[in-house]
Amino acid sequence: MTVANTSASQATRAAAPNAAPTLNWWQRLRWRPTSHTEGVFKERQLLDLLQRNYEQSDVKVGPGKQDFMHMVTATADVPGAPAFVAIPGYGSGSAFLWKLFDGLSSACNLYAIDLLGTGLSGRPPFKARNTAEAEEFFVTSLDAWRREQGLEKMVLMGHSMGGYLSACYALKHPDRVQHLILMCPAGVGKQPEDWQPPASLQNPWTVRGQLFRFATRAWDWGVTPGSLIRGLGPWGPRMAAGYCRSRFTKQQQMTDEEVAIFGAYHYHTVAAPGSGEHALRHILAPFAWPRSPLEDRMRQLQVPTTFIYGEHDWMDVKAARRLTAAMAEQRAPKFASDLKVLVTQDAGHYPAIDQPGSVLRQLAQTCESYLPPAAKQAMLVAAQRQPFHGVVRTDSASAMAAELAYSPMQAAAREASEL
Repeated sequence: MTVANTSASQATRAAAPNAAPTLNWWQRLRWRPTSHTEGVFKERQLLDLLQRNYEQSDVKVGPGKQDFMHMVTATADVPGAPAFVAIPGYGSGSAFLWKLFDGLSSACNLYAIDLLGTGLSGRPPFKARNTAEAEEFFVTSLDAWRREQGLEKMVLMGHSMGGYLSACYALKHPDRVQHLILMCPAGVGKQPEDWQPPASLQNPWTVRGQLFRFATRAWDWGVTPGSLIRGLGPWGPRMAAGYCRSRFTKQQQMTDEEVAIFGAYHYHTVAAPGSGEHALRHILAPFAWPRSPLEDRMRQLQVPTTFIYGEHDWMDVKAARRLTAAMAEQRAPKFASDLKVLVTQDAGHYPAIDQPGSVLRQLAQTCESYLPPAAKQAMLVAAQRQPFHGVVRTDSASAMAAELAYSPMQAAAREASEL
């Protein structure tokens, strides 16, 4: 089923005015200056910077008022194009992948979605008490969304925590996933038995040692980047904008115009009421070690699987290589890119922003076995329009380890923010 055929009963169009939403005087006095409408408007501004046309929709996935998932869609002009579902990482909206949209939608029927309880999707109460229940919260709602769209099979790509949850979906519904693409996924490798924090943090009588213990407890208590942003009230937008400007302009990944809109969009996605973000402590232990590692769970998976990492990514590419080797002992690759681990040169943990042209070229090759030739060519043409950005080294494992030793609170906050 193509995007164009989605019925009105299945999806409610999200308001996306061409002008900024009008705020009443009492809305201007809000402690947290955010709303779903304002977030959708900022997303619309980002989409309007692209060359192709995109629709924004909210899709009901349950009976409650907040049981809806937000999506951005576009239909390819090429007959026989597959359904391509893109899921962002923790604390992010789908526009974190927006630099790939023109390339993806020129070759595939694109569905860029915000998982339930995240991004611009609804924020129902999050009642999970353990890892299995936390995963089920996302997997069940994602499958409800798939059924509403009438998709029998889909190419499923997830970034970071979105990659982990995409893998969880494929493990439970392998017959619905044509190809699983995991970009910088969280939760693959298990914590080494001999892992120790830096020596400077092990002494409980030092300031850094105390900060390390506080950061660990805050993680287990469920303190999230979103809760910090919400607590800052009217100062939250400035903090979100500052993070985006610092992270995404040093290598000219975004222009001043782009990052100004992107920072405001990011604020609205993290300042909304807490919901899915509270899965973090159930899925990952402090400092991002998985409680149920994928390398222990995916060995028997029959779904074609491809990994993509940034060259300077803090996620462990060696774990993906161990996993694909173990999977290869169970079955043969189903096409050329199955059981492959690709590395995006000169990129960090956000290859889709750091080097979108390189990622689109990788995706064109990765999906070659089922893309119509014209679709692959269209994606490659879109890749050529993306300029090369400077090398991103600040996301490497060594850089993160150094930050942990120097400032454990800042390292914990950054790791939670970039999952």
